[in-house]
Amino acid sequence: MSSDSINRFSDRAENYDRFRPGYPPGLVDFIRERIPSREDVVIAEIAAGTGIFTELLARWGNPVYVVEPNADMRQLALRRLAAFKNCTFIEGTAESTGLPDGSVDLIVSAQAFHWFDAAKAKAEFKRIGHGNPLVAIVWNLRNTDSAFESGYESLIRRYSVDYLKVSQRKMKTADVSAFYAPMKPEYRVFKYVDFLTFEQLRGRTLSYSYMPDQSSPLTQEVLASLRVLFEAHQRDGKVRLSYKSRLFIGNI
Repeated sequence: MSSDSINRFSDRAENYDRFRPGYPPGLVDFIRERIPSREDVVIAEIAAGTGIFTELLARWGNPVYVVEPNADMRQLALRRLAAFKNCTFIEGTAESTGLPDGSVDLIVSAQAFHWFDAAKAKAEFKRIGHGNPLVAIVWNLRNTDSAFESGYESLIRRYSVDYLKVSQRKMKTADVSAFYAPMKPEYRVFKYVDFLTFEQLRGRTLSYSYMPDQSSPLTQEVLASLRVLFEAHQRDGKVRLSYKSRLFIGNI
């Protein structure tokens, strides 16, 4: 992970924590069914952000290493996960986690794999993995099927700084599968739907690293366009935003 990819979320951490989407329960259950039901199975989430996905893992009761390089994001993860005594917080990256050799049974990356140097991350995952570690790569991909979703995608492309360079849309199935080679991961797609007020949509939009930050002179124009789009499509004060929640899981 580069210093740019680490630092670009610092001024967006609060919006990220409050307004980013969750994950389908079926996806989390699918991962759970693939690890032994023992309390000594150790999990590491790499680039855990503010702990949105980590919270779902922590509920299992297993030891969880929460690895996150950004101090602002890590502080919010500490707040979110304060009740979970099974979580240990580590300042580290995918390429240099700071975890002991052979210490982890399940490695998870949620909404972060596109930031990694894949070759270096794979070497690091093999180092920290116990035996042939199980690796789960997860991300939510926004749909563009409805009139609102298509308009929202157009708005983001119009105002984004480097959307096509850094978004999960650049992650092709073949590229992620290559990370596991010569092993073959399982691949599943789950559905996730949110119904958002304007405040929630605003916060989610401002949480994207490729959108102008709140100090930009463009931000008010972005929000004005977002308001027009919202009002054109809202029903009972909310708009529907749906996702494909993609999961790769397998040994490396």
